[in-house]
Amino acid sequence: MKRVLLAGVAVLALTAAASAADLTMEPAPMAPVVAPAAFDWSGFYVGVHGGGAWGDFSTNIWQDAFGNASSVLGGVQAGYNYQINQVVLGVQTDLAYTNLTTGQDVIPGLVGVNANLNWLGSTTVRAGYAIDTWLPYVKGGFAYGETKANIDSLVFSDSKWATGWTVGAGLEKAFTKNITGFAEYDYFDLGSAAYDISNAIGTIELKNTTNVVKVGLNYKF
Repeated sequence: MKRVLLAGVAVLALTAAASAADLTMEPAPMAPVVAPAAFDWSGFYVGVHGGGAWGDFSTNIWQDAFGNASSVLGGVQAGYNYQINQVVLGVQTDLAYTNLTTGQDVIPGLVGVNANLNWLGSTTVRAGYAIDTWLPYVKGGFAYGETKANIDSLVFSDSKWATGWTVGAGLEKAFTKNITGFAEYDYFDLGSAAYDISNAIGTIELKNTTNVVKVGLNYKF
C-alpha cells in the first residue's frame, strides 16, 4: 500500500512539473512582416510616345479654305520628377512629328490652298498624386510647332515656328523600378502667325489648335 501511495505522489509531482514547464515555455519568435517599399517617382527619365492628333486651321482670308484635319504622330520626351510624400512635381519637354494637313481648291482644278503642321512640341510643368505605382497628373506650359501655308499649284509657300500654350492630363503606371508607361490627352493652341506668300496673295494669318491623344514608355534613371 505504501508503494502505491508513493508511486501516485511521484506521478502527481511529475505531472505538475511538466505543466509548469509548459506554462513558462515561450513561443518561437515570428519573422517580422516587411511591407514592400512604395515606388519612388523622383529622378530623371527619357522615353518615346505615339498616338493621334486632330486639329483645326483657320485664316483671315478664306474663312472656309481650311478646316479640321487628323493624323498620327510619334515623338520623344525627357523630364525630371521630384516626390514630396505623395505629391509629385516635375518638368518635361517633348517633340513629335506629325503630318496634320488640310486644304481645298479655291479655283477647282487650278488653285488649291493648304495648311499643315509638321512638328509639335512643348515644355511643361507637371503635378501628380502618387498612389504607389500609379500617378494621375495634370500638366501645362509652353507649346510650339512648325506650321506651313501654301498655294500648291503655284508653288508659293511659307513655314513658321508658331508658339502658344498647352494643357493636358494623364495617368502613368510603373511596371518596374525603371520602366513606366502612360496615357495622356493634350490640347495645344499655337495662336496665329503671319505667312508671307506675297508672290501670290500677300501675307495671311493662320491659326491652329490641336488635340493629341498619346501613349508612351519612359525609362527612369
